[in-house]
Amino acid sequence: MIKRAKLLHGVSAGLAMAACLTLPAFAQAPSAPSPYAITTPNGLDEEDFVQIGGIRQWVTIRGTDRANPVLLILGGTQVDGPGAILSPYVRTFQPWEKDFTVVQWDPRGAGKTFVAAGKSIGPDLTLDRLVQDGLELTDYLRGRLGKRKIVLLGVNFGSTLGVKMVMAKPELFSAYVGAGQIVKPRAERERFGYERLVRLATAAKDEAALADLKLSGPDPFREPRDPARVAAFQRAFVKYRGPVPANPMQEALSAPHWTMADLGAAQAAAALNEQALGRAWGESFDYGSLGPRLAVPVFVIQGEEASSAPAPMAKAWLDGLTAPKKLFVTIPGAGNHALETHTATYLELLDKHVRPVALAAERKR
Repeated sequence: MIKRAKLLHGVSAGLAMAACLTLPAFAQAPSAPSPYAITTPNGLDEEDFVQIGGIRQWVTIRGTDRANPVLLILGGTQVDGPGAILSPYVRTFQPWEKDFTVVQWDPRGAGKTFVAAGKSIGPDLTLDRLVQDGLELTDYLRGRLGKRKIVLLGVNFGSTLGVKMVMAKPELFSAYVGAGQIVKPRAERERFGYERLVRLATAAKDEAALADLKLSGPDPFREPRDPARVAAFQRAFVKYRGPVPANPMQEALSAPHWTMADLGAAQAAAALNEQALGRAWGESFDYGSLGPRLAVPVFVIQGEEASSAPAPMAKAWLDGLTAPKKLFVTIPGAGNHALETHTATYLELLDKHVRPVALAAERKR
């Protein structure tokens, strides 16, 4: 069962916690900064802690019309593993709020949820626990927003989480969108990225980059790491990577309820997630368990030049999947950060392919 707790401002931490335990409603955010305020009559602008899986977890719900489909975003693009979030990047997803009710979630061990838990990660940070939390949140959203089903969008680790959620309870979801669909262990993905860089550097006759890649080898991030090999790889990578967001820290600091301390803690959380869960997920998770059937429409929409989730690998996974509807689309020129750098194009694709499916699912009451 999910309990709701209102976030209070301008009171001591102790009073805020006491208030969270007594106020029953997930309240409308009273004073969002004007650049982010939603003022439409049927709009939603909520940021709060929700009791999920026995702990307080940070959830935001934003949209200009509550009649729109609900889109729950899982994962982030800062790293490929657990602990990455997108909730501070409100400005990036503002254009989406006219066509979807956008829900961001900092799961246990990540972001503001990590801060609320005393900046610690317990032994309950497992994939199974995160799946259960996600399903609990989904049920909460369906009840609160009056929806039969919602859309899941997973990126990087969030793609594993999203597929597992759909496999567990497909009746809760109208569609699944893979925005960076990871289907292979890190070693295979890193080798793919390395070979891509070698091809690009060779085509450009970039002798410096080729020398760096020769030094780094295809596995510079394997333990124990050699700083010289890592640095050599990074020098080549930054030359040929896809576009990245211009000022992510500036955008995050402008978001409601986020502080520099919160963002610093979120970065620390990602590192702790890697130790607790990310390494095992990246190296030994059974990616073959992500299928072979999903009982909802599946859309893989991602950057053509993504290296964290290489497009050919994602396409092969989708080709081998059985689902009511399938679509694979790559965004030319986009890389790992397609959600942020090609936001308008991504929304066009969601509107064209995913939104009609979600609306049709709601009409089947």
